[in-house]
Amino acid sequence: MVDVLATGYPSLDYIIPVSHSPAVGETALIEDVPADHEAAFGGCGSNVAAALSTLGFRAAVATIVGDDREGFLYTSQMRKLGIDTQDIITVQRAKTSRSYLFRNKDGEYQNFFFAGAADQWKGTLRLMNLRRVRYALLTVGPLHYNKQFAETVKTAGKSLIWQLKPDIAAFTQDAMKQFAEASEYILMNHIEADFVKKGLGVSNIKDLINDTTKGIAVTRGEHGCVVYDKDGEYEVKAVSPPSLVDSVGAGDGYTAGFIAGLIKGKDHKTCGQMGSTLASYILENIGCQTNLPRWEPFEARYKEHFGELEPHEPDTVS
Repeated sequence: MVDVLATGYPSLDYIIPVSHSPAVGETALIEDVPADHEAAFGGCGSNVAAALSTLGFRAAVATIVGDDREGFLYTSQMRKLGIDTQDIITVQRAKTSRSYLFRNKDGEYQNFFFAGAADQWKGTLRLMNLRRVRYALLTVGPLHYNKQFAETVKTAGKSLIWQLKPDIAAFTQDAMKQFAEASEYILMNHIEADFVKKGLGVSNIKDLINDTTKGIAVTRGEHGCVVYDKDGEYEVKAVSPPSLVDSVGAGDGYTAGFIAGLIKGKDHKTCGQMGSTLASYILENIGCQTNLPRWEPFEARYKEHFGELEPHEPDTVS
């Protein structure tokens, strides 16, 4: 059994410190140039898979890399974390996705993303892991691929979780309609909620709750999150980390924590609390996969902020 099969763009993240964020036509100074080996591993789906695997759950990724050195490093890193990689597609003579993130002294970013191999692939999707999956996670990725992913998951009768990004290329209006109709859970931040409401023509995000969609979570940064289900809505406070360093990847951490709650059969409010707890770890360091907790410290931090979780032994990666 695989607890989660996560898809989305992979990314090698080159985080570059700069003097300030320049306006158009203005020059800023690069303060340090990262070496190739200093690239951080990223990509929304892979970030969630990495967090869940570190917690002790069984995770797999379905993504697209090139046959370059970066693609090899990325796949090797996933395997090192205990993540199943048999649904990674390798495109020949293509470059793996990467991001160049220019970070100013206030921790603000300008992000330039190269999609590479992921956008070059135009094949027919076959998912080796799908028959043994509990949840399938759809994040920002190539539209051609994601539409097939959602349809394949739906046809197989598996539970789809959709994590938003306000990306009009990845989530066109017809794609948003398809994904919303197929999703058991939808996770987003407050900016993405406005994007979805406009794209789907709803006045309130909780209007998306129906027989298929059981729960929706909207994160609000330092103001916590709101979780909606058929029985109502639940306010969940944000968990402040011991030290706040960087916010990039916190949304993926929240998604991983929320899904961990679903896997363990928790109620939706508890899932939101687990999401807020895991997000706090990502805030403590630069890089989306650099400060992932194992179960024991995660559970201890949850207890500190929300009380006791039911004792259990988390599943381990086989």
